[in-house]
Amino acid sequence: MRLHQLFLDAFASPGRAFAAAIERRSILAPLLAATLASLLLAAALLPRLDFDRAALDLLDRAPNAADVTPFQREEALASARKLGSVLTVAGAAAGPALSAVGLAFFLWIAFRVAGTRPGLRDTLVVVSWSLLPRALEALLSIPAALTLPSVDPQAVSRIGPWSAGWFLGPAIQPPLLALATSVNLFALWSAVLLAVGMAPVAGASRSRAGAVVALVCAALVAVGMAAAGAGAPTA
Repeated sequence: MRLHQLFLDAFASPGRAFAAAIERRSILAPLLAATLASLLLAAALLPRLDFDRAALDLLDRAPNAADVTPFQREEALASARKLGSVLTVAGAAAGPALSAVGLAFFLWIAFRVAGTRPGLRDTLVVVSWSLLPRALEALLSIPAALTLPSVDPQAVSRIGPWSAGWFLGPAIQPPLLALATSVNLFALWSAVLLAVGMAPVAGASRSRAGAVVALVCAALVAVGMAAAGAGAPTA
């Protein structure tokens, strides 16, 4: 099967696509596609990301906030912009691959705990191709980003109506925002692909594979909510 047909089948006939991808041990192609989409979105977002707001909030909450000079404030803002830009580009470049490796490892462990014996490499193949809906989400987010004059870095995950977070106001608490943004049509699509792909790899039924994938996804959402709550500013 040609590579372009493999990409088409990943959306139209995922069962056949996963079988062909596992046979070819194809990992690099979908990760490159996901990385390219992520970098294109980062390029659209960078001029619009408002790193100043978080930096100013941090300065205002500092014990010595009253003693900060205008020069120190400008230095802090410049540093926040530089650091934010570097982290945005680095996250776009390395995020898809790191996410695929991490998720593949957790799924591999979870399926083994569930009594199956999937191969780690085959699991990584399935995860890599299951990221394609998230790459499509990144591409569809570019027009939305281009229409916004300013974007809160914490709100990037909800700039499109396919995320439940898009319908919520700005005052929502960070843990609830993390939960809402996890309710995402493209994330659900990826989860379905994971279940479809992992079933033959693990030698399990699709319902069993779906249950394991759902548990792993729920655990990751819970971790995200906890991290958002821990990083939230205190009054």
